[in-house]
Amino acid sequence: MELIKELGRRIQKARKEKGLTQAGTRRSEPRFSKARSRSCERGVKNPSFEVLRAFCKVLNLSLDSLMNLDLPEDEQAANDMRRLYLSCPPVARKVLLNSTRALTDELKEMVQTAGVDPDEHLENK
Repeated sequence: MELIKELGRRIQKARKEKGLTQAGTRRSEPRFSKARSRSCERGVKNPSFEVLRAFCKVLNLSLDSLMNLDLPEDEQAANDMRRLYLSCPPVARKVLLNSTRALTDELKEMVQTAGVDPDEHLENK
């Protein structure tokens, strides 16, 4: 039962990060009733595969990010990057992708110039 509650917390967190209310989620996906959305987020009801797919579609999530509760931090971060990308309007995605590539190149160069071990996390410095 604890896993269902964690799944509900993840769904609720993703919905709030996207700025949607439960009502907004229901408007985006006709399969959601008020009771179903609420019970899934509270971890009271085990959602069906179809409902999970609908949540993923509305919230721009991968099924992996919802279901794998023990994903390594790097994979969680990669899922976050995917969600950010998909949350942008399609016309802005190319700009985001190009900006991210440029930033990645700069960060790699900075790490190389500073003589930092590339396997270390910069956030720990």
